[in-house]
Amino acid sequence: MTRKPAEVLFITEKEGNGTIMFQKRIYLDNAATTRTRRQVLSEMKKYFSREYANPSSIHRDGLIARGSIEMARERIAKVLHCSSHEIIFTGSGTEANNLALTGAARGFTKPKNHIITTSVEHSSVLHTSQMLEKSGFRVTYLSVNHHGHINLEQLENSIGPATGLFSMICANNEIGTVQDLEKIYEILKRHSVLFHLDAVAALPFMKFRLDEGRFDLVSFSGHKIYAPKGIGVLYIKSGVEIQPVTFGGGQEFSLRSGTENIPYIVGLSRAFQLNDREKDKYNQKLIKLKKYIIENVLFKIPGSILVGDPEKRAPGSAGFCFQNINGKMLVKELSRHGVDSSSGAACSSPRNDPSHVLAACGIPADYIFGFLRITLGRYNNKRQVKRFIGILEKVVKNIRENPVEYSNESIFISQEEFRKKIEQNEEIQIIDLRFPRIPSSEIHGSIRIPPWLLKYKLKQLDREKETVVICYQGDVLSPDAYQVLKDKKFRNVKVLKGGYFSYAGFSF
Repeated sequence: MTRKPAEVLFITEKEGNGTIMFQKRIYLDNAATTRTRRQVLSEMKKYFSREYANPSSIHRDGLIARGSIEMARERIAKVLHCSSHEIIFTGSGTEANNLALTGAARGFTKPKNHIITTSVEHSSVLHTSQMLEKSGFRVTYLSVNHHGHINLEQLENSIGPATGLFSMICANNEIGTVQDLEKIYEILKRHSVLFHLDAVAALPFMKFRLDEGRFDLVSFSGHKIYAPKGIGVLYIKSGVEIQPVTFGGGQEFSLRSGTENIPYIVGLSRAFQLNDREKDKYNQKLIKLKKYIIENVLFKIPGSILVGDPEKRAPGSAGFCFQNINGKMLVKELSRHGVDSSSGAACSSPRNDPSHVLAACGIPADYIFGFLRITLGRYNNKRQVKRFIGILEKVVKNIRENPVEYSNESIFISQEEFRKKIEQNEEIQIIDLRFPRIPSSEIHGSIRIPPWLLKYKLKQLDREKETVVICYQGDVLSPDAYQVLKDKKFRNVKVLKGGYFSYAGFSF
């Protein structure tokens, strides 16, 4: 019997009868990361406590650890239809991209010193390409049309005798557009150019047969397919020579030195198997939910446009731009109402710059800052999607009627800053949200409020004073309380990093 995964709750305003409502949060940011599956966690557990030896050790337990890695490598190779010695484990999709580009470039033989990529790549490819440019390589960045597709004629015309590598994202992580891999492969094959594919965002819904020889290097990541964060794969076709970028004990065929992360490697292999087995059913579900979102958002919310290719896009990806809206503030407001979404790639979300992907697609100036990315996953359903659309309608309407400036100030204050304020007797309001059963000692002058009473005690607090919110470890209650206080117009609110646990120096 499959157990239903735990849901995260958030508190809404009081109902008419005075009771507090608890609502389930809606997670619609699966392109940023996914929840680790129960089946994956179950297979990982023993490698933390029982089978924990170093796989480079030659004793019995070391051999068991080595066998676990090779078992995982074989599992993944079977799913990808390739040889296990073509699978290299990395710490992330970003690292896989870095190794592919930098390793291939360092392996170029003269006169090759030219790399081609596109203007809509993930930052791990764009920034690596820029680094290689500074190192003396020549890089061409292909333009795209308004749907995000590269110009195939420009690709062919850019290839010359010095071209050694073409690197491209398969399914765009921001707008979901899927490139025409077959036509691109035919062009590269004619010119004998290495083909690196960033398949991190494509793996959840696309099947890959790497034995067909179309790709020379392919990057994958675990946390997009319900495996843990911090594990990735680089496929390197037999015969393709690349140079390492990290050096040490020579692990992973001397291409990625460092003691292997066995629990995550094994968990990743299980996630690959499950994803491959369930992919068709998974895609069908996401396509229906995505279609419902797109149709309703475009119909119900004026001044909204769909970005990316309407047809050739990832099954769970729906990206919109809203006229005269700040997408970052839209994400914050949706979060207040219990919806987790994004306004672009997670790694660039704190900045208020327009997305380089949207800029390359030529999105109009009055729309480009209003980007909202909705990405669906296995734990989403029709009921959530309907509730999200209702919330989105209200939030967009409210933002347009009551515009607010974008703010990206950090909500956190360090232990050092906090102690300094206390030592200097600064006028700060300290709200201590620890539960009564948690250690009774407290910070002098703090206001102890049980978390569930915070909303009832607001009238007793000074909205104009600098306020520091503290919970036991600083990770759950404090950020939620921060949002409550900001909503109620408290002027300057911060959350203490590490909470009371770190402040008191507890060692248990």
